[in-house]
Amino acid sequence: MDESSFDFRGLTEERLTDLLDDFSDALETVSEQQTVAASPFWMEVDCADDRELYDVLYEGRTPRAGRDARLRMIRLMDRCPAWDADVPGLPDQVEVAGTAEELAWSLCYAWSWARQGRHVACLGFPARDRRGWLLVSAADGTTGEPVGLEVFHLVDASALCEFWRDLFAREDIAEPDFLARARQAFPHLVFADSLTFRKFDGTYSEMRDWVVRVLCVVHDHFADALVRHSGQPHQVQAELGRFGLDLSPESPNTRAKPSVMRQRDVDHEGETYRCEWHGKKERHRNRVHFSLPDTRLGGRVLIGIFADHLDT
Repeated sequence: MDESSFDFRGLTEERLTDLLDDFSDALETVSEQQTVAASPFWMEVDCADDRELYDVLYEGRTPRAGRDARLRMIRLMDRCPAWDADVPGLPDQVEVAGTAEELAWSLCYAWSWARQGRHVACLGFPARDRRGWLLVSAADGTTGEPVGLEVFHLVDASALCEFWRDLFAREDIAEPDFLARARQAFPHLVFADSLTFRKFDGTYSEMRDWVVRVLCVVHDHFADALVRHSGQPHQVQAELGRFGLDLSPESPNTRAKPSVMRQRDVDHEGETYRCEWHGKKERHRNRVHFSLPDTRLGGRVLIGIFADHLDT
């Protein structure tokens, strides 16, 4: 929780009320998926001239906001656990994109984790409109020299997927952890337990980033493209091709062979799903096979097979 983003200066009561509601919407949604921790001192941050956040939210002092919006935010914030301040190398202050921030305890916390090669996303108040990876700088505890590291900022829950996806490369996610991270990064996809990178013709490090690209396009665009083009394969394939990937169903020749098509069947939790749509890394090798959106999966898509090449 980026408490330094709570800047209410210049906001009308109506606008502040709307922004409190927007922030609470994001906090509530993110909290359903992940633990959102806050500084133990979040109520003490200055949100306006001579005004601490406590004064505005709990006492209803100026700048004023609607009572319901204030109470809802208080309720949600009170549920957030405090992050552990006992982090080695925790700085006292930081700069964000070249701007010094006072009392930015959570940004200091996020910077200290980034210094150790781990990343913590910061949920902020939307008035500041900080989004994506921004450079956060702080003094090294040993040398005193400034060190700039990127920290992810979000103001709406939908951006959380982008954060998780970027970590595959930023944290060099290892093969045993791939599927667990993929379930966080792609919540509208379902992953078969039988998936393994060892079925590809190539190492995990060679295949990982391409697989992530395929999952991004399938997660974000496949279902919508099917609806937009009434399921017409060539039109869906053409639209998805705009993202620089070759995604298609099996050819009529392959579909005419029942024994070959059964290789595209995947058992998942007692049900069988046909995964004939696939992404091709190269013309002759390496495929990610996936199903159509399925009501048995709540309308989600099953990522069913990683393979060098199935029979055609």
